[in-house]
Amino acid sequence: MTAPGGPHVSVRQAPRMRLPVLLIFLAHWGVTRAGQGKFWHISDLHLDPDYKVSQDPLQVCPSAGSRPVLNAGPWGDYLCDSPWILINSSIYLSPQLPFPGPLCLFCIHSFIHSFIYSFILLFFLPDTQVYAALGNHDFHPKHQLPAGSNNIYNQVAELWRPWLNNESIALFKEGAFYSEKLPSGAGRIVVLNTNLYYSKNEQTANMADPSQQFQWLDDVLSNASRAGEMVYIIGHVPPGFFEKTRNKAWFREDFNKEYLKLIHKHHRVIAGQFFGHQHLDSFRMFYDDAGHGDLLLEPEPGERAGDTALGA
Repeated sequence: MTAPGGPHVSVRQAPRMRLPVLLIFLAHWGVTRAGQGKFWHISDLHLDPDYKVSQDPLQVCPSAGSRPVLNAGPWGDYLCDSPWILINSSIYLSPQLPFPGPLCLFCIHSFIHSFIYSFILLFFLPDTQVYAALGNHDFHPKHQLPAGSNNIYNQVAELWRPWLNNESIALFKEGAFYSEKLPSGAGRIVVLNTNLYYSKNEQTANMADPSQQFQWLDDVLSNASRAGEMVYIIGHVPPGFFEKTRNKAWFREDFNKEYLKLIHKHHRVIAGQFFGHQHLDSFRMFYDDAGHGDLLLEPEPGERAGDTALGA
């Protein structure tokens, strides 16, 4: 498969077959005093460049470790990260899908691959407004995203310059979060760096408010309330517990409490929360002190349709 014209982006032609999983999450969004639209939520692409169909179950993909991969197909396997043909074809075919709105939410998971994915999105979807969030592998060593300016934040901000305004670029360089008005006055998007709250991030373990992101979020949501805006929050690592391991919290406890306090305080202006990371199709309800469910969160299952490693 080769991109028509422009830079060469190609893979070998694979047998025609249905993709085994839903690759792109399509969700409705509606806002006060505005129309409705749709967006794609893409997360956790997890490229395995060495994936191959092999008769030897131990030679299919390095990402499976020592686990044997039986009956692997060209589009991938549950135990493996995504083969290039799966990622390339999903992005390549996306302009041909019925999609009336120019919005895409993009949660990355690998710093090196983020350059590849960003290039593909810019090439195949040049007229699509993308709002991208960093993942916990978008730094080296992994998980250790810092609460302050650094070279990686600077490079990614410049890479995403076609999608962001100058204010967002400057803010991203300081903490990898930002907020922008949605097209046609349809509300506001808030992109968080929730990797700062991740339980495996030792860089922020003893901080009360890494990068002052909680204070910034409080201010943004307060301003949105005064302006009559509805807000859509996206990030990578979600709050709460992992459904498959009930005692596994993604955030450190104090960070989780502070996030919950903020979203309950501003629940009337939050139209949706969209995260990734755990490769599991689920949803979460948030309850206030009186037991009323007032907010919904939807973790995107990810293009990598496979197992979730708790060390990831």
